[in-house]
Order: sequence, then structure tokens, then C-alpha cells
Amino acid sequence: MEGIRRWFAWLVIIGPLHMAEQLLMGINELYEIKRFMAAYHSWFRDPDYGTVVLATIGGTLILLLAYGLLLGGRWRLLAVGFFGVLAVTEMHHIVKTLIHGAYWPGTATAIPFVAVGVLLLRGVVREFRNTASPGAHA
Repeated sequence: MEGIRRWFAWLVIIGPLHMAEQLLMGINELYEIKRFMAAYHSWFRDPDYGTVVLATIGGTLILLLAYGLLLGGRWRLLAVGFFGVLAVTEMHHIVKTLIHGAYWPGTATAIPFVAVGVLLLRGVVREFRNTASPGAHA
């Protein structure tokens, strides 16, 4: 579990640095998110309902992750693994840089973000194999 804590701590450091890089170099990703959100809000007669639904889903996910951490055992590993998966999804910055043939805002910090995410997931998988059962408490 020590390796998992170490890699997770790195995510806590890299995450804000990743956002700072985008604030300094360009918030292109925000414009993509805004287009997606406009399409999403069009599914609702009142866009505010769409926002409340999204906030409810996000809040529920946060509560489930916290509950998984409190349960311990494999549930804790699944919760931590979720953040590892999120870190790996930052690979889209690297892909966009390759597609555009030029730097895409967020790429410099996406590289360590993805690497740490992979290492975190590797630790989670190793620990998952060594944990007795999903309901086991550590």
C-alpha cells in the first residue's frame, strides 16, 4: 500500500500543476468541454435541470469513492484505481499534440500525469491480487 500512497501523492502534486500549465498556455480544452455541455444541456427543456443532474451524478460518485475508501480492502483499491484511470485519460493531451503536430496545452504535465497514473494502477492491481476479498477491511 505504501507505493500506492506515494503515487497518489504525486497525483495530488501534478494535478494542480497540470491545470496551471493549461491556464498559462491555453484553455483549449475548456472550449471543447463547453461545446459538449451545450449539447448535453440541449437534452433538457430547462438547462438548469441538466446541471442539477450532472451535479447529482458527480456528488454521488464522490460519495461512493469516499465510502469505498472507508470500507477498505478491495473497495479502497477500486476507489484509488478510479483516480489512476483518470490520470491515464490525460493522455489525450499527448494524442492531440501528435495529431496537430504542435504542442497542445497541458501536454508537458500530462506526460508525468499519465506515467504516475500507470504506476498507481500497477500498484492497485498488485495489491488487489493480495487482498483477500472485496469486503475485507485493512
